[in-house]
Amino acid sequence: MLKKELNLTDPKLLNALEFTRNIFSVAHLNSIKNLLQFKDMIKCTVPDSSPLLDFADYGCFCGLGGTGTPVDQLDQLVCCFTHDACYGTAKTLQSCSSVLDNPYTNTYDYKCDENTKTVTCLDSNDECEMFICKCDKAAAECFAQSPYNASNNHLPSSVCSSASRETSSFLTALTAFTVTLTLIYHNKIPCNK
Repeated sequence: MLKKELNLTDPKLLNALEFTRNIFSVAHLNSIKNLLQFKDMIKCTVPDSSPLLDFADYGCFCGLGGTGTPVDQLDQLVCCFTHDACYGTAKTLQSCSSVLDNPYTNTYDYKCDENTKTVTCLDSNDECEMFICKCDKAAAECFAQSPYNASNNHLPSSVCSSASRETSSFLTALTAFTVTLTLIYHNKIPCNK
């Protein structure tokens, strides 16, 4: 086995480290921008809400990730659970495969009509940005249409982790199937006849 000493003053190494630091700094900054865009989109459709307080830790699936069985309509297939699955599908798209082009770091263009409380994803988005924008838009519209139960906000983790794995696996498979059918319908995935 060849053993090579690492020269910490080597300009190539320093450039590579600086490049890596910059990539992760940009990704971190973009993830904050993406989160703020999603928050603002929710604020557009549910103006009286405080999105980060009301939805970031609601039920078993609202917020980052999720486990167990959704506790209500807002938490389940139509809102948070589907939003998680939509982000999961976005990560499988070729156009969303780079470090900076993924649902958690990619930003997009949209507009909010405060009078009608509607969101429009703009045509200036590339394919990945448009997909992510539509994921966030669907969730924001769902939040506006679903009943909010304050007792489901900040649930103890034991409530979600105690749900059966079979139920959670079934819901994951069902949502993935639904998202795939939607993608096929919108010609995002080719379908052989």
